[in-house]
Amino acid sequence: MQRNFDALGSTAFDLAIIGGGATGATIAFDASLRGLRVALIDKDDFGGATSAGSTKLMHGGLRYLANGEIRLVREGLRERRHWSRMAKHLVHPLAFVIPSYSHQKPSRLTLGLGLSLYDWLAFDRNRGVDAMQKMSGYRTMTVAQTLGLIPDLPRQLPAKAGDASAKLTAGLLYHDGQILSPERLCLALIRSAISAGAVAVNHAEARDFLVEDNRCVGVRVKDGLSRKNLELRAAIMINAAGPWADHIMGAADKTPPRKTLIRSKGIHIITRNLTRGAALAMPLDDEHLFITPYMGMSLLATTDTKFDDAPDKVRVSKTDIDTLLTKANRALPGAKLTRKDVIHAYVGLRPLVADMGDRPDATYGLSRGSEIYDHAEQGGVNGMISALGGKWTTARRLAEQVVDLAMRKLDAKPIACRSHLTALACAPRDDLGRFMDAMRAAYPKHDTANIDLMSRLYGRFLPAMMAADTNGLAALKDDLLAARIAFAVSDEMAMTLEDIVLRRLIEGQIGALTGSQIDIIADWLQTRLGHSDAEMKRQKKALNDKLSVPR
Repeated sequence: MQRNFDALGSTAFDLAIIGGGATGATIAFDASLRGLRVALIDKDDFGGATSAGSTKLMHGGLRYLANGEIRLVREGLRERRHWSRMAKHLVHPLAFVIPSYSHQKPSRLTLGLGLSLYDWLAFDRNRGVDAMQKMSGYRTMTVAQTLGLIPDLPRQLPAKAGDASAKLTAGLLYHDGQILSPERLCLALIRSAISAGAVAVNHAEARDFLVEDNRCVGVRVKDGLSRKNLELRAAIMINAAGPWADHIMGAADKTPPRKTLIRSKGIHIITRNLTRGAALAMPLDDEHLFITPYMGMSLLATTDTKFDDAPDKVRVSKTDIDTLLTKANRALPGAKLTRKDVIHAYVGLRPLVADMGDRPDATYGLSRGSEIYDHAEQGGVNGMISALGGKWTTARRLAEQVVDLAMRKLDAKPIACRSHLTALACAPRDDLGRFMDAMRAAYPKHDTANIDLMSRLYGRFLPAMMAADTNGLAALKDDLLAARIAFAVSDEMAMTLEDIVLRRLIEGQIGALTGSQIDIIADWLQTRLGHSDAEMKRQKKALNDKLSVPR
């Protein structure tokens, strides 16, 4: 998978997609499978913003049942199953525990009814999935069993004014899906689209749209690396820019839109391990808290606050960290988490769709549904479709609907969507367990746990990664790490230090890379790609800004 900026201007495409996150990548994958000529650009790296700044879950949205969004939940549960087949190595089942306390709302009965409905809506969850992907239905656990999975869970909650103290009475166990690495899942979609004929280029920014006779026919694109410019032309432009989508709408179409985005800021924290293999889903007042196991540590999620500034300005603040730590300490008082326990913190912006003029103060209760905005149908410019809102779980379904609309507008012969039936290029074709056994046998000199992790991260491309040319990386004194870095640049379109550390390697987000290792990677990358000293200084600062935790 090689970067070729000039290919964007070499031909006229059927679709040109702006945004290489979950939505844009799935649209490119679907459209390419249907034989359309597809180009995709992202001003930064693939999956480098909201798609990476997620809770790493592939879920139906249990809490949406409280809003009566039955159809949205069913769609999410169906799509969860599709992902577990398309990317069996990157999406896996995860057990969740909801503790039940006396005198607390929602009650144990209400929770049980909700989980029963959730199971019923997921009636086909194990249909056609790998043996390692099967999920059991919900069940009730004793107090001892619950504490066995979540040791720091309090047996008794402090009494509120006028109420008796609440005692832990049971735990409810259910399953959802976890994404091992959203960044690598996005990359797998991009690779699969390229394998089907698409052109995809990261670090390529859409600048000025080309509008002729009230029809958007293309966009001028600036190469963020070489600073070159070219014109990307296509019959249909697809806006899949996530939190930036309304900015793209305004730049391409001067007609006032009838939809807008309200951005919700979600903070996530990586900290020490707080559970024993299960996730905690804890209702707290009118919100909720997730504490999920991740790479031998715990991921705290999430905050949900309105963000009114420009998307590029979103950052993790001390206040954000304190807010999430306070929520976690309410759920697990025995953990006694402080800022010193924060290994890494990152942020994502949820693009929530609203009617123009809506400006609610709170974002937690807003729908996580998506919408497709056909600009011509709304009295705007022709040849432009905006995919608004959405989330990882339902991105494939949103892509299917966008491509269906695009094909109608192209007057193309209808071709049925095949994305839900097509394994990603890197997904093992064999049973996952047998594939992992084969990889252990192929690389007996490496620790079994490491090879198992690599099998899940790289899938069928693990042998190619292991064979990468690591010349110049001997100072790392880690052959496996060196191979992954070399493969990231030679075959995964990693162009910057941040691309490698935060999105091609999983260690960047769990504090597993030392400063000296990052310096070695930077020196090698500069030699490999010919970056100037000034450019490498800029890249190091950008990475440090992402890795630094406000104390």
